[in-house]
Amino acid sequence: MNITRILIGAIAVSVMLSTMAFPAFAAKPTAGGTSIIVVTPGDLAADSLESDLLEKYTAYLNGKWFFYNDETDVIDNSLGSFVVGPGTPPMGLGGTQISVSGTQRRNLATYRFSGTRLADITTLAFSTYNPSAGNGGPANRSGYLNFNVDFNGSDTWQRRLVFTPPPGQIVQNLWQEWDAIKGGSALWHYSGSKWPNTNTPGSTAKNWAQILSQYPGIRVRVTDSWLGIRVGSPYPNGYTENVDAFKFGTAAGTTVFDFEPGADFCKDGGWQNSSSPNFRNQGDCVSYVQSNVNAIGNKSK
Repeated sequence: MNITRILIGAIAVSVMLSTMAFPAFAAKPTAGGTSIIVVTPGDLAADSLESDLLEKYTAYLNGKWFFYNDETDVIDNSLGSFVVGPGTPPMGLGGTQISVSGTQRRNLATYRFSGTRLADITTLAFSTYNPSAGNGGPANRSGYLNFNVDFNGSDTWQRRLVFTPPPGQIVQNLWQEWDAIKGGSALWHYSGSKWPNTNTPGSTAKNWAQILSQYPGIRVRVTDSWLGIRVGSPYPNGYTENVDAFKFGTAAGTTVFDFEPGADFCKDGGWQNSSSPNFRNQGDCVSYVQSNVNAIGNKSK
């Protein structure tokens, strides 16, 4: 591999990332309607390019989803998987699954919503499943939403806003949808030491309406518009979480991202690991998965 070429490419990408205003990859549903986009493993952003900078730049441009390592800041699609189930998913026949231990912090993420003003967001939700099997810690854990935020329009690094599902509402072995707006009452934290222009600790929650009122121009950052659902806090005794049905909407309409395993799930004995439903053989599994993905399709309703 040509190291010089990689370095030149990395420098070029670094310059582009610092100077370009990336387009907002907002969904294009029918006006006021809902579009469903099925995401399978083959739809993830590339994670095997010559450098992580090139991978991130490509992910910016195509607006795809990916698994992300928050410890090393790299795209790595081996950090999660697509599975059938568990239980009855909110959409289709499956979703994504992430397992962590110790200080690991892993995400299902995208750069798709670059520059979107928070005041323009009408729907922001996702679904999680907290399985009791294999989780030795408290039952009130959940994946949580976080994204790079721009409070003042300067498009500089200003850390992240964080929405954590209320611990008292988390039920194990059940798919639950979390509304991160909730009519303006959803509570958010800030990953910085203090909320900007205040002496209020970032760990002190503000509701969505307060954030919009106190920071009128607040938006998803433009040039590093990272948004992800994170699993890992840390959890020294290990934790597994399933994530599906991410919803993002504006006045133009709402897009629902339905994460589905795809037919590759059935290979290498994968069909034998499914208990709901049970498959007779690999072909039966492939047929079932493909028919469900085709039935959902990229449709509007």
